[in-house]
Amino acid sequence: MNAHLLRMFVCTTILIWLSAAEGAEPAKQPKPDEAPANADDKAGAEKKASAKPDAEAAKGDTAATHTVKRRPMKITVDLDGQFEARSTAEIVLRFDEYMPSPALSVQNAVKHGAQVKKGDVLLSLDPEKLDKLIDDLKTDLRLAELSFQQAEHSLAALEKTTPIDLAANERMAKTNQEDRKHYFDVQRPFELKVADFSLMRTRNYLEYSEEELRQLEKMYQADDITEETEAIVLKRARDQLESAKIAVEASQISRDFTVTLGIPRSDERVQETNQRRQLESERAKIALPQALQRQQIEIEKLRIQNGRTAERLKKLVSDRQRLTVRAPSDGTVYYGKSTRGKFSDAQSLVDSLRPSGIVQMNQVLMTVVQSGVMTIRATVPEDQLHRLRLGLSGVAIPNGFPELKLPAVLSQWSEIPMGPANFDATLKVSLDKNVKAIVPGMACKVKLTAFAQKNALAVPANVVKTDEFDDGRYVYLVGKDGKPAKRDVTIGQKTDKLLEITAGLAEGDKVLLEAPKDEK
Repeated sequence: MNAHLLRMFVCTTILIWLSAAEGAEPAKQPKPDEAPANADDKAGAEKKASAKPDAEAAKGDTAATHTVKRRPMKITVDLDGQFEARSTAEIVLRFDEYMPSPALSVQNAVKHGAQVKKGDVLLSLDPEKLDKLIDDLKTDLRLAELSFQQAEHSLAALEKTTPIDLAANERMAKTNQEDRKHYFDVQRPFELKVADFSLMRTRNYLEYSEEELRQLEKMYQADDITEETEAIVLKRARDQLESAKIAVEASQISRDFTVTLGIPRSDERVQETNQRRQLESERAKIALPQALQRQQIEIEKLRIQNGRTAERLKKLVSDRQRLTVRAPSDGTVYYGKSTRGKFSDAQSLVDSLRPSGIVQMNQVLMTVVQSGVMTIRATVPEDQLHRLRLGLSGVAIPNGFPELKLPAVLSQWSEIPMGPANFDATLKVSLDKNVKAIVPGMACKVKLTAFAQKNALAVPANVVKTDEFDDGRYVYLVGKDGKPAKRDVTIGQKTDKLLEITAGLAEGDKVLLEAPKDEK
């Protein structure tokens, strides 16, 4: 029973406390347009006003409003930049002819950051390979010149002998035709005639021998007594007859051979010889002038080759001089290539440019930076391009010397992005002669004033609404009767928090921070 009474007492106490809390009046808040009671309150109010827009909270269901007023408005373009010398000279190993290998050995090189004068030695490379190449080429050129002289002498002789050889060839062709004609017209018929005559003569001789033997035998038969002399005469006559028979047989064989084999073979030999000589003559008519022309071309080829060799030797001698690299101007030596004001590969070149180090041709090894006028190379984000214009001014603050504020003016920017959503820009910077600590390659922050007005009519960004159909801008203006009315406005400059109003509102107008409930 006591526990039940205790619970009722606690519940009654809570209800009384809640009723008292609902009836309590809220603490009185100063109105936005009401001036603070003292200077400290005024400073606090200004600070609060700059931190968030003015609002008027009415009692009950009254919507919050903002009073339009003039205030300072400034828009800056913040960029990351790099100090860059306006005048630089890149040191690159380029040769007209020398190409034993793309790598070259270093003998000596100036240090990174060295101050040099025009003509000072920046880099010395090992010339041993190039010297050997030059010596070999000089020897080759002397041998080529001797070969050229010999070829010229041969050409001179050939120019004299070619007409003689052509004339001799013509005579040989004429002789060949004459020999063929003589063979068929004279020699061949005569050989046949001789063969026939020889056979006829031996036959006649045989007849004479036979007749003489008959006469002797007849004569000696009439005489009954045969003497030894008569026997000898008869024996000799008989032998002579046998010889005549053999001679006739031999003459017949010779004649048959001459007619059937000898003469046809001679015909073939003469025809073949004639054809060969005729072909040789025709070939000589072509070959002799061609040989002369070929020799003339060879002379011209040697002349061109020797000229090229001499030109190559000249280039190699010039390349030999380039192995000693000299400063093209006064300035400071930076290792590597300046890319938008940065020398990113300087550290890697320290090892390459030491004695006995290896460097590559067609690589920027050093950059001679002339002291004096510098520019700033900056990166512009794509969303800031619309704020840029030539002559836009501001300050450059070196990262290493944040107390310095150097006047800077935008001189140009690229129309093509240098990277994803980034564009390149160049700014002129005014350096005091006493500011010697700023050197090319240093980084800086650039603040360009895109818009600045001390008395701009501006409202919070969330006050202005956008018409989704025609992209028009409007606000809800609170009329004298307290009712909101839609008012079109024209927007000028804008920041993330404020919008400049160039038309549609006047100072002192009150606008709703939120659209009326019936408009949402």
